[in-house]
Amino acid sequence: MTTSLGQKIKELRILKGLTQSDLGSGMVTPSMISQIEADKANPSHKLLCAIAEKLEVSVDYFLTDMQTKLEQTSTYKLAKAFMESGEYDRAIQLLEELLENPAPHLQLTNISFDLANCYLHVEQFERATELFESVLDSAIRGGEHNTAVLALNKLGVIQLRKENLLLAQFHWKKAYQILARVEGIDVSTKAFVITNLGMVNLKLGDYKEALTYYTESYQLLQGTNYLKLIGETYNGLGHANKEMKNYKKAIEHTQDAIAIFKSLNYVKASFECKVNLAIIKGEEGKTEEALNLLEECMEGFTKHGASLDLANVHTEMGRLLLKEGRFEDALNHANEALNLMEGDLRERAYVFRTIAKIKLAQEEFETALEFAEKSIELFKKHDMIGQLTKSYALVGEIHKGRGDFLAATESLQKMQNVVETNLREKIMVM
Repeated sequence: MTTSLGQKIKELRILKGLTQSDLGSGMVTPSMISQIEADKANPSHKLLCAIAEKLEVSVDYFLTDMQTKLEQTSTYKLAKAFMESGEYDRAIQLLEELLENPAPHLQLTNISFDLANCYLHVEQFERATELFESVLDSAIRGGEHNTAVLALNKLGVIQLRKENLLLAQFHWKKAYQILARVEGIDVSTKAFVITNLGMVNLKLGDYKEALTYYTESYQLLQGTNYLKLIGETYNGLGHANKEMKNYKKAIEHTQDAIAIFKSLNYVKASFECKVNLAIIKGEEGKTEEALNLLEECMEGFTKHGASLDLANVHTEMGRLLLKEGRFEDALNHANEALNLMEGDLRERAYVFRTIAKIKLAQEEFETALEFAEKSIELFKKHDMIGQLTKSYALVGEIHKGRGDFLAATESLQKMQNVVETNLREKIMVM
């Protein structure tokens, strides 16, 4: 590894038998010499010449290191600028070079963390995981708790992006355990982790746990200026309270989230919250109000080209129209939602279940069963246990509708097995 400027000065000083006071005498304090030797301060050209003279070497002996140091600093700044502008591939190239030729004055942990973030953005999850785990190991060894929590949070994000909800939850719980025993970690880092735990529990169908985490995040963020995070927490509280059927609170929190996102000019996020508000209104029986809200959201998402969000609105329209007994209209919206979705997205599972309910209402039992099984397959793939149990319950209803009570009982038994298997898997992960 290249010897830094500070290291060279220190080595020569010791070789000459000088103390830091001797070297700095008549020029600077011993404390300044100490900082220069530790590469925490850069000497001016005049001071460097004086140090070189006292150590009986040419100043050129040091200038090469100074130039290298400046180049490395400039490279890092450029990489950060590329990250800010979303040019992650260009940032990766520069950061990989810095990682390959580490500079003593640049923190290796920071470079690795930034590089991992870039790989996360370009969805090279394997390399991102490798780097974040390296940062985590280094942070734990060095007692850098804030960095350890940040690395665990990112590892959870990677698993979420890979649809591994249990592993995402595992990483965020490990981060949460550090938060519980260590003081001094900044509020935004804490809130990110706790909000993520609320979100993943919501996705897994553990609504009571989700509500607990979102409430903790809400209390933590009171009086802070982290408005986007506050908006996300309000939105999460709205979702969790809706699932717990606390509709009054769900509406209050969702409206607060909409207001915050509007103030920040986050148009898409405000429409997403408005969809949730429409769902709550629908569950309260205010169907027309809900349908009007969804029409408004549909226009907004169409304008902003958000096809998946538009598909989700069609799904919700289908559910509401099903409740109103408007089966053909409901089916049209559900099919429109499927047309806007690709592959094995988890959102397709909700649409399949809606179609299954429509067909059950029309007493087309075989088709209903086919779509219910499709929803089960996708919910299984995405570890969505809460939703999976609902689909098994629907299969039971379909079998009852066709008079096959034995098959209905078997479906309920499968639902029980899923819950028990999930509990075992959680224990194994922990």
